[in-house]
Amino acid sequence: MKLVETVELLSKAREYVAQGQEELIEQREIVDQLERCGHDPLEAILFLEDLEDMQDVYAAHMDRLERQVMSLVRPD
Repeated sequence: MKLVETVELLSKAREYVAQGQEELIEQREIVDQLERCGHDPLEAILFLEDLEDMQDVYAAHMDRLERQVMSLVRPD
């Protein structure tokens, strides 16, 4: 993959990771609110765990793209 394409993908990946962080914060707030109100938060917790798993995948992909950009900028 060429440098320009990789940088564009990296930019999008960073956006997705940032958006994912916001979604995680919101879902944690939902879990907290359910618990404070005495409601069963199980479904919200399970969804939060799914979001966290997806975030890990997105962050790993972003890291790979960052390494790829560095290898294109500074080849061995």
